[in-house]
Amino acid sequence: MAEALDRLTVLRHALGESGVLFRNRAALERHQDRLAAHHLRWVAAHSAFTASRFLGAGLALEQWRELPPVGKPEMMAQFDTLNTARLRLADVLAVARRAEDTRDFTPTLPTMRGPVTVGLSSGTGGNAGAFVVSRAERLQWAGVVLRHLLPAFPLGLLKKQRVAFLLRADGGLYRSVGSSRLDFRFLDLLRPQGELAAELSAYAPTLLIGPPSVLRALLDAGATARPERVVSVAEVLEDDDRAALERGFGPVVQVYQATEGLLGLPCPHGHLHLNEAHVHFDLEAVGDGYLRPVLTDLRRTTQPMVRHRLDDLLVLAEGCSCGLASRRVLRVAGRQDDALELPGSAGRVTVWPDFLRGAMNRVPGLREYRVEQTGAAALRVLLEPLNSELRQEACAQVRRALERSGADATGVQITVGPLPATPPGVKRRRVRRLWKGALP
Repeated sequence: MAEALDRLTVLRHALGESGVLFRNRAALERHQDRLAAHHLRWVAAHSAFTASRFLGAGLALEQWRELPPVGKPEMMAQFDTLNTARLRLADVLAVARRAEDTRDFTPTLPTMRGPVTVGLSSGTGGNAGAFVVSRAERLQWAGVVLRHLLPAFPLGLLKKQRVAFLLRADGGLYRSVGSSRLDFRFLDLLRPQGELAAELSAYAPTLLIGPPSVLRALLDAGATARPERVVSVAEVLEDDDRAALERGFGPVVQVYQATEGLLGLPCPHGHLHLNEAHVHFDLEAVGDGYLRPVLTDLRRTTQPMVRHRLDDLLVLAEGCSCGLASRRVLRVAGRQDDALELPGSAGRVTVWPDFLRGAMNRVPGLREYRVEQTGAAALRVLLEPLNSELRQEACAQVRRALERSGADATGVQITVGPLPATPPGVKRRRVRRLWKGALP
C-alpha cells in the first residue's frame, strides 16, 4: 500500500512540474518570491544555524538575498544546528559510511517526522559532504527528475521503461517508485567493468544514467545498448565524451546535481537549464565569463540550503530555442579550486581548467590524461597512452594554453608520466590544482 502511494505521489509531482515550466522570466521570479516567503519563515523557525545567520547579519527574512553566503565547510561544521530533523553529523556519517562499506544503501535514520535517507558526496574538492533527505523530499525529487528525463513523458509511461543507474552509491531516490512499467537497476561502480558491461548489455536499458568516464569505459569493455537517452551525471561532460557516448549508445543529455541539490535539468531540446522553478541562483562573476553559483533551495527543508556558495564554475548561454525562462547553462566548466594559479608577466595568473581540457583534446591519439599543478610553477601531465610523440605534442599544447592565458609558459616546469588507473567509484577530474601555496 505504501509503495503504491509513493508511486502516485511521484506521478503527481511529475505531472505538476508542467505547471512550473515558465516561459516568462517575470512570472518565474514571482513564483520564486512566493516560495521563498513561506519557505524561509519555516526554515528560520526550525534551523537554529539559519536563524543565527540572519540575526548575526542584522537582516530580516525578506532581505535574504543580502545574506552573506556560506559554503560546504561551514555547512558541515554547523550540520547539527543547520538540519531541522535534530540529527547529529556523527550519526549521519556512521550510517552513510556503513552503507558505503557494505554496499547496502537501504538503512535510514529515524526522526520525529519520519525516516530520512542519508548519504555522502564523493568530495571531489577535498571536502566530503553529507546529505539527508526526507521521504517527502525524495519523492518530489524523483517526480521532477522523472518529468525531465523520461523520454516522451508522459506517453513514455505507456510502455516498459528500463532505467539503468551506474553510480558509486544507491541513494534510494527511486527505490519505491518501480512498477510494472518502470523498472530501475542500480549497477554498482565498484564491480569489475567486464561484469558491469555484460549486465548492462543484457538489461538493455531505455534510459542510461552514469558518469561519462564510466560509460566510456563500459563501451570499451564491450557494452552494447541503444537507450533512447543517455544522461551524464557527477562529472564535467566534455565534448569528446559526448561524441563517444552518442556514437556508442545514443543521444546524450546532462543533469547538474550535487550534495547541495538538483541544480540543472535538460529541456525538451536537450540543453541544460538551471532548476530555477525550485532553486534560486545568484551568480558571482569570477572572470573570463565564468560564474560561481550561490543557491537557495526553495523547497528543501531537512537540510536547508540558504545562500549556499558552490565551488563550481558555470558558463551561461544567451537563451534557448525551447523558450523556457530558466537560464541555460552552456557548460559546467569545473571547480574553481581546480583553476591553476601560475606566474605571469604581471604576477599571478589564473589558468581555467577549460583552457587545458581544450588543449589536450587537440592531441591526436590521446585516450585519457590528467594535468596537475604540483608547485608554484610546476605541472605534472599524466598520459594514456604514453609515448614520445604524445609526450611532445601534449607538452606543446599545454604551453600554448598557458601562453593564451597569460602565464609564463617558458618558466613553468612540466613533467610527464603514465596515467595511473582511476580507482572504481572515484570521480574523474582531468585538471587539478594540488598545490595550494602562495606564489613567490
